[in-house]
Amino acid sequence: MVKSDSVTIADVAKRAGVAKSTVSRIINDVPGVKPVTRSKVLQAIEELGFRPNMLARSLKTNMKQQIALAIDDIRNPYYPELAWAVEQVAKENGYRLVLINHYGNAEEELAIIRRMNEMHIDGIIMLSISNPTALKNNINHASVPVCLIGNMGEDVNADMVFLSKTEGLLAMEHLIRIGCSNIAYAGGPKQLHQGTRYEAYDTSLSMNFMKPNSANVYIGTDFSLQTGIQAADYFCSLPELPDGVYAANDMIAIGLIQRLLENKIRVPEDVTVVGVDDISWSTIARPRVSSVSNLTGETGRIAAELLLRRIKEGQTTPLRKVQLEPRLIVRESTVKVTVN
Repeated sequence: MVKSDSVTIADVAKRAGVAKSTVSRIINDVPGVKPVTRSKVLQAIEELGFRPNMLARSLKTNMKQQIALAIDDIRNPYYPELAWAVEQVAKENGYRLVLINHYGNAEEELAIIRRMNEMHIDGIIMLSISNPTALKNNINHASVPVCLIGNMGEDVNADMVFLSKTEGLLAMEHLIRIGCSNIAYAGGPKQLHQGTRYEAYDTSLSMNFMKPNSANVYIGTDFSLQTGIQAADYFCSLPELPDGVYAANDMIAIGLIQRLLENKIRVPEDVTVVGVDDISWSTIARPRVSSVSNLTGETGRIAAELLLRRIKEGQTTPLRKVQLEPRLIVRESTVKVTVN
């Protein structure tokens, strides 16, 4: 049996009865090879235990066959689904995925862009932008292609995937439609990407001629369950309990709902709660959480496809922007379910 680390393309070509160039085309997934020929070569590769020398290929093509995904914090249940979708596309195209947590720290985000040459990656997908102006300048001079999840405007050299409508507007429209008149907001730091969800709260009140009340706004240190618990304690201390709460994400919504229930406050009878992200936990919690889906898996897939296409084509083709339509998923946290 030939050891796999000593098997060469020439060995595979000899076993399959084809030219070395044909083996190379199949290894690099170049189109135009007949199915029967491809089958012979793949069988020879399997029989000989051939493993392409990725380092040698990298040196020859100057491609690392790796892309990165920079996110807030993988502990947030929103991100595993996103990362999984990106990784599947990467694998299908012969790339590995490098995951980077920046925890919404502006300096960390900037450092990621500045250090991309050291990361041995061919491109990067980024979201949760906390310092758009500084990041734009760095992205425009980045050493590898960048794809952004979120809309950073026209003056940034990156492909983008973003929602055509703010998730928060859908959440607020739902609360207003079902009759809430004293709506509160629970979220994390406003300077982060998810801080735009607060803007939706403020905008919706103005659009519906509802008077803003700063006492109805709770801003925590992050977007976690603990922030939701703290928000519930705060709202319960107000002279008048809000009749609806728009939470900046589902984690906050779940923490808030559980604390309200502990305080004998019924959801949705006394307070209705809607979140954003539509993570799987929303269907496990009781009551199940109404939420706005931002199409996490679809977003990840499209972002990865855009980035790999940019890596292949270079910067000569026009930048691409893909808009997705968010969807409201109504569950028991905002609508009472009657059992017959």
